[in-house]
Amino acid sequence: MRKALIFMVFLVGLGTVQAQYTDAGAWVGVSVDQKVAKDWSWSLKWENRWAMGGTRHDRGFMNAGVAYRLNKMWRVGAQHRWIEKQRVGGFYESARRFAFRLDGKAKGESGGWKWRLMTTKAWNPSHNNEGAVPTEDLVQRFRLGYSKELIDRLTLVPTYEFFAKDIESGSAAWSGRLQVQLRWEMNQHLRFSTAYVWSDEWHTNDPWSEHVLRFNINWRLSDFKARKRNKSVPPSRVYSAQGQRWSPRRQNFGQCTAEQVYVSEVHPKGKPADFIELCNAGSSPCDLSGFSLTDDSNQEGLVFGKTILPPGGCWLGYEGGKGSFSFGISAKAETIYLKNASGQVRFWEVMLEDDKTSISFDFAGNSRFSAPSPGRVEAKDAMD
Repeated sequence: MRKALIFMVFLVGLGTVQAQYTDAGAWVGVSVDQKVAKDWSWSLKWENRWAMGGTRHDRGFMNAGVAYRLNKMWRVGAQHRWIEKQRVGGFYESARRFAFRLDGKAKGESGGWKWRLMTTKAWNPSHNNEGAVPTEDLVQRFRLGYSKELIDRLTLVPTYEFFAKDIESGSAAWSGRLQVQLRWEMNQHLRFSTAYVWSDEWHTNDPWSEHVLRFNINWRLSDFKARKRNKSVPPSRVYSAQGQRWSPRRQNFGQCTAEQVYVSEVHPKGKPADFIELCNAGSSPCDLSGFSLTDDSNQEGLVFGKTILPPGGCWLGYEGGKGSFSFGISAKAETIYLKNASGQVRFWEVMLEDDKTSISFDFAGNSRFSAPSPGRVEAKDAMD
């Protein structure tokens, strides 16, 4: 993490040493997005930007985008942007841009690396000066960032992005953007972020740099379900160590810890639907309240309410069932994440070759192929 920050600061330092003037501004945006089915998602974003110390409205734009997740590391997307930019004379000139994005991510030591390769093309490019030839037509962008959760729901995300503008002219203008963002996940739907942005353009006839304060609000809609819930899929249930349906006594129990709850079985091709089983390896009942189960580390997925697990027993949930998870499980390569109320995360890798088998895990995380046994945990798997 420290090396990543030093590297980004070094890059932006190289880019701004030749700046002839420096500006200050503010960007304010609101966005909404939604996951559709398992791998598709859409998003809308509106943002206004002010320059000249925040006294001049520079531009406003609306982004509409769609994205498809190729696998747990890569995602591709397309984006259409409508822009209204204020010119020297005070009037606004409209423009449109189309963008293709390739996003990637990988786990780091205590966080996660993120990168983006993005190509944009103007449909009716703006002019730098009224009556001038359109510029900044084709732009190539590359972004590298690192995210680290500082405390529960508060994440630090430093990024550096490189721009090569007006490529088609043969003499591209180069610029960079360093952003240090703090992101607060208020709940599974609402997210606030504030950031400091340092933009600079150095390979041009008029080098400049800009300091910006950026504010964003993001609303994530609940996953869209194109089909009604399959009534044949049973609701989530809790089973005792003997594999029988279990109901707790009317009393309060202590909260489960990350050290005692683990994923004991996963079946991507289960009947009547994909299923996941969570086991309590402790010696006393515990409450799953505040835990979340997901296949995407950037989303909370299923957040548990009061759910009491007996010692040696398990929670069983089917995809799409009442009180259960809504994401599908890929048999080729999938990661299941379990996060407790304190922010600790454990994960289990799922890869199957035979659709008729499950993958079972013991308390230590060792895996093996097994015959499907929803609601029943073998004693040897529940031992440390």
